[in-house]
Amino acid sequence: MYSKALNIICKSILVVPFLATSMTSISAELEEIVVTAQKRSESLQEVPISIVAFSGDEIERLNISNTIDLVKNIPGMTGVNNVGLPQAAAYFIRGIGQDESVSTMDPAVGTFVDGVFMSRQIANNSRLYDLESVEVLKGPQGTLYGRNTTGGAVRIITQKPTEETEGWVDLAYGEFETFEASAKFNFPITDNLFAKLTAFTIDQGEGFLENVTLNRDQWKRDATGARAQFLFVPSDRTEILFTVEQTEDNTGGIVGANKLSACCGDDIYKVESGLENTWAETDFTAYSMKATVDLKNDTQMEIILSDHDLTHSFNNDYSDQVVPAYSIPNLSDHEQKSYEMNFTGSGGNVQWAAGVSHYYEKSHVLFGDALFLFGGAVAGTFMRDLTNTTDATAIYADFDFDLGNGWGLTIGGRYTDDDRSVDVEQFIDLNGVPWTARTKENFMDRSGWLSTAAIGAPFDNATVEALGTLTSIDVNEFTSRIVVDYQPNDNMMFYASVGDSFKGGGWASRVTAASDFVDLRPEYVDNVEFGMKSQWMDDALRLNITYFNADYTDLQITAIDQVTGAFVYSNKADAEVDGFEGELLYAASDNLTLFANFATLDGGYTELRPGAEGIADKDLKRTPDFSYRLGVIYDTLLENGELNFTGVLNREDEYFNNQNNTPAGLRPAVSKIDLTFTYVPNDGNWRVMAGCTNCSDKEAIHSTLDFVALGFITQFQDLPRLWRVSYKYNF
Repeated sequence: MYSKALNIICKSILVVPFLATSMTSISAELEEIVVTAQKRSESLQEVPISIVAFSGDEIERLNISNTIDLVKNIPGMTGVNNVGLPQAAAYFIRGIGQDESVSTMDPAVGTFVDGVFMSRQIANNSRLYDLESVEVLKGPQGTLYGRNTTGGAVRIITQKPTEETEGWVDLAYGEFETFEASAKFNFPITDNLFAKLTAFTIDQGEGFLENVTLNRDQWKRDATGARAQFLFVPSDRTEILFTVEQTEDNTGGIVGANKLSACCGDDIYKVESGLENTWAETDFTAYSMKATVDLKNDTQMEIILSDHDLTHSFNNDYSDQVVPAYSIPNLSDHEQKSYEMNFTGSGGNVQWAAGVSHYYEKSHVLFGDALFLFGGAVAGTFMRDLTNTTDATAIYADFDFDLGNGWGLTIGGRYTDDDRSVDVEQFIDLNGVPWTARTKENFMDRSGWLSTAAIGAPFDNATVEALGTLTSIDVNEFTSRIVVDYQPNDNMMFYASVGDSFKGGGWASRVTAASDFVDLRPEYVDNVEFGMKSQWMDDALRLNITYFNADYTDLQITAIDQVTGAFVYSNKADAEVDGFEGELLYAASDNLTLFANFATLDGGYTELRPGAEGIADKDLKRTPDFSYRLGVIYDTLLENGELNFTGVLNREDEYFNNQNNTPAGLRPAVSKIDLTFTYVPNDGNWRVMAGCTNCSDKEAIHSTLDFVALGFITQFQDLPRLWRVSYKYNF
């Protein structure tokens, strides 16, 4: 693999002088990309971090509608729906992530919307509309972004209201009888108060899946949302942004295809689940305020307040059988409040950032395991009533020194106090409403619930504590980064960095035995990175290359016991991941841009604790050896307007999507093509866009629940080909 990567790197570097001498006369100039990854506005090419950035215009031209669509355009990163949950996005960067959505386990890739941390995966697959930009920061970001960024961070930045009276309406129709609409209206209220209202809806008439048992189709996208923002500018040194957002997603109906199905095991878009009432819904409300004040001496203060409430309800069949053998009911409510104050400034030869943050989350979850195994020989539903809280406070500082002669030094640190607690009790439901008759209104009917203590199998805080499990976890950690960079000229930078981060602890709560409800220690990472960022040919060509090595301790791993079929969670492994990443962007002319990105990953376990011997020779999941992205953007002038074309090829090598590396968990190598055409008339007040994603309709699975011991192997599907035509009117 490394010979392939080195070959590509060498060829990329060697071809630059040739391009510089032979094509300078016809090339154009690349636009500067400004990012705020280090809490201040900087050119992408001057930030010593591996970053992939997309502007709002790029997101539209690439026909990207949500964050999972976005990350498929980033080699070395995977983003998939968590199994059966269309609203949940499981991100893995450089092979590190978390595909479990229970509230007692945190993601390893942090998502931030306008600076606010989004704690739960079940709200991370955000609808991307009316955005300023999205930045994906690869590798640990523990100093500036805190815990739960051992893999990296995704930063979503919305457009702020302006003083203009303007807006647009965008209507679209696509495959599977899908209707979409979005709109924006921006207007001034007073001379210093501006408002912006945006909204979207998507309604899919036909489902992606054919259910042969119930004679219906399933997995139909159904979501609506709205965002209201108010920007108050009392002076030229102060602005305050208020945001209120509400989204509802009722997509639901996702069923993985049982590979062992006698009728349709070879067709991943055919399912045979007999669970009549299946759904997955989220209801999300968010309030936030972001105040920015320019102080004296080139210092800026920023205050961010937020209050989120998220409700999640689902009832899914994970066995895909005519008589469901294993289904999961879930009803949860998550309350999150956060506060952050940070200061940035510059003086003399130093730029700096410093701040303090506080985060609080309380989750109340009712969820279970409905079992009907071996023809009913094992039947019953284990229900857990669980409340867990997280209270985290942090203080951080980061200093960037200009040492002269092109040399720079960055030193940063963050101290975090992370306190967690859990309260759990398990019940067994033997005589309640039959699962075939459960609806959204009665699926949490408690009439048949019986404490497991009554049947001689107690499962509560006292029980798990007696077995040695902690029900409160208090962690105090200091994370840091040191970066040395060298800029021999305005067009080139080399950097080397050392940094660390951690992911908070938690509990293995998707279990049915008290002995398996164990506490999880935090996950730690030490990361070394070397990079080069450069621009050539009078800024017509950009070439960036990164090498990284990440050493993980107490990696939080999840697997399925192939003998018992039980979920297994542990800190029983250390791991190491390293690889190369590259970006090549060339503005061949004013109307033609070519781009290429690639990533290599080489990951494996370095140390295993007792009980984890079974994965000794396994690969880390979601680590394709090689992935790349090739694309072209071409604009041509017509007599009455402009025609734009964007074409992208995304390719991933094979990888395992489950920890156990079972044959059914192997995702074969896959290449997908996305194409988009856009026409804009000369007057520019409307545009028509037509395109497709996965245009060649490649079939692939992204996740596997291998319960072969229980008689089913459930595989979850990538989206099929989707074509879409939209009309946007600007006013």
